[in-house]
Amino acid sequence: MILLGGRFFVKTISENISTGLVFVLSLFALFNPFVYDRALYGQFGVLISYGCAFFILAYLYKAWQALDFKNLYPAAIFTAIALMFSIHFIFLLLPFYILFFVAVFKNKKLYLSLAVSIAIILVLNLNWLVALTLQASPMTNFVEQGISQQDLVAFQTAGKDGPETLSNVLLMSGFWGKDQLRYNDLTKVPGWQKSFIFLSPLIIYGLYLSFRKNKVLSLSLLSIFVLAVFLAIGIKSNLTQGLTWFLYNHLPLYKGLREPQKWVAIIVPIYLYFLMLGASRFGQVKVIKNNRIVSGFILAGIIMMGAPFLLWGFNRQAVATPYPSDWAQVNNLLLNNSAQSYGCSDKILFLPWHMYLSFNWVGKIIANPASAYFTCPIISGTNMEWGGIYDNSLSSDGKIISDWLSSQGKSNTLHVRYIILAKEVDFSSYLWLNNLSYVKPLLETNTLIVYEIKP
Repeated sequence: MILLGGRFFVKTISENISTGLVFVLSLFALFNPFVYDRALYGQFGVLISYGCAFFILAYLYKAWQALDFKNLYPAAIFTAIALMFSIHFIFLLLPFYILFFVAVFKNKKLYLSLAVSIAIILVLNLNWLVALTLQASPMTNFVEQGISQQDLVAFQTAGKDGPETLSNVLLMSGFWGKDQLRYNDLTKVPGWQKSFIFLSPLIIYGLYLSFRKNKVLSLSLLSIFVLAVFLAIGIKSNLTQGLTWFLYNHLPLYKGLREPQKWVAIIVPIYLYFLMLGASRFGQVKVIKNNRIVSGFILAGIIMMGAPFLLWGFNRQAVATPYPSDWAQVNNLLLNNSAQSYGCSDKILFLPWHMYLSFNWVGKIIANPASAYFTCPIISGTNMEWGGIYDNSLSSDGKIISDWLSSQGKSNTLHVRYIILAKEVDFSSYLWLNNLSYVKPLLETNTLIVYEIKP
């Protein structure tokens, strides 16, 4: 999706660039720290929306250049898809739509196509828009009640101070999740910035060429770039925190964009636009043109070194890990018991109570996989325990379980039939379960202990 979006973006905007160079430049959309961090953290919805952004910007460019406003229709479809997977893109894409509208608003042919495009976006997102209008949207409840000012602190862009955070943003890095030790941190690799350093002269040269070609467009893109950098830094700098707090407090739903580093998603296409201009003109130099295949491989290699861990299964991090055999044993036991008496609608509590925890058989911190594995419905931790935030999920089950755990089960307030305790991390702090009169040990295996709640 991202590679196709990058290719379409470059091919649409470029002028007489070879197919090979179009593909090489499109690699920049994929091989960068923003994509690497979000992919390894599992935020594929954000990446789908990010991939859609390249299609959207390409179609807006076509509509502006040719004044063919039928291009707004596919732009609207991709916008609708982007909002389905990450509602935050309503803010990220808005500056480009404003730029487009300002550029062509005098053209009377625009308005019918614009009305149809808005209708497309609304219809394709009708499910959550209706809920939002009726004030029955879980997303709205979470944004208004679950997100606090502490979220901006917890999910701030990485960097020890303002200048380092600015550097991270310009290098398309700075994702807070890399510090959770769930995957290999790209920024810990010596010289990881060299790819961008090598490409930056081409980007700067492209910026110069762009100003010579169209000053208004260039200045507009540069303004959006500066705004995106400004907002991506967020509260990390005295210069930028005022605007961030203002938007958080006054712009509806903006507080849902609690990770300001997401603004890097629109910095990348702007980089790619200027890189395309610079690389295509530089490719006309005689020595480069006469050795275009070798030059293409060198440029592709430099671009791919921006996020080399995306290769070879994310540097062998994305590998299939079999579950321990006793997980299947426990699953079969619960299925058989439930089928005989209670049905599989009975919920099962999985402990330790953490949203992310380390399993010995995996060897690293991962999201709790219990609900994905066991057939019967599982209640597992919703507490992310990060940056001063214990749990802001607003889960009613989570509140009941947390209170029950705090009292060490003094009274049976659970609505579950079984408890599974994994012998991982701090599981020994849950062994008070053995002292509860209404809890009966049912099975112990190498990695799990199963308890039954007496009726």
